Amino acid sequence: MIASARSVYILKRLNEVGIVDYKSIAAELGVSEATVRRDFEKLESQGKLRRVQSGAMRPDGMDGGFDAELSIRAKHNINHDEKVLVARAAAEAVQDGECIFLDMGTSIAPMAPILLAKPIRIVTCNTVVLQQVTSLSKAEVFSLGGRVVPHDQMIVGPMAESNLEQFGFNRAFIGCMGLNMGSNIVYATDMECVRLKNVAMKNAQYSYLLADQTKLSKVGLFRFAGLDAFEKVYIDGAKPKGDVPRNMVFVEKKLEK
Repeated sequence: MIASARSVYILKRLNEVGIVDYKSIAAELGVSEATVRRDFEKLESQGKLRRVQSGAMRPDGMDGGFDAELSIRAKHNINHDEKVLVARAAAEAVQDGECIFLDMGTSIAPMAPILLAKPIRIVTCNTVVLQQVTSLSKAEVFSLGGRVVPHDQMIVGPMAESNLEQFGFNRAFIGCMGLNMGSNIVYATDMECVRLKNVAMKNAQYSYLLADQTKLSKVGLFRFAGLDAFEKVYIDGAKPKGDVPRNMVFVEKKLEK
């Protein structure tokens, strides 16, 4: 496919979903990620998109005032398959009859369809999870009260924190915006998120962190835990060479035979 045709396709996909990543576009077009990166660079120079980590999004003001900050739906499209792999691996830890906490975030949301089919209790501040509850769900689901943040599809605030204090958990599944293996630090986006994560972890017998490769070495404004605070840290991809924390579980995609 020639460059002009690729550009048309990329802009069409951007208009449909708001954000695209190198890997997905390369697979859809049957070209290398390096080629897609060059296409993104050219389109950015023309003001038709804005590059972000691992992909690109529509620029400010395009299509009637598109919000430059990524929507939660758009974020789901970045490394979606990898997040599903991680979610499936983490969900295997959950046993029937347990009470668990599901944090906000796009790494946690893919656990919902798996865990809603189990006879367990789920407490969550993640409205993406709540939207998937149906009359066929086997899980008993508790939603925290508090302030709903539509853009990030989460529930936060003092009321949510107070509600969360009333629960005890067998396991808490926590998301993050970044982590650093070298410095043993996990980051969150804001203090309201930090407070909920801290309460959930305090009230849980075991805590688990879920992330994808885009979070590695990504630094955020707020630190909320060390990697050693988690029973296991699930992340996609192959285990890197050298020393890594013992609790890190690298989930690789199995090649079909």
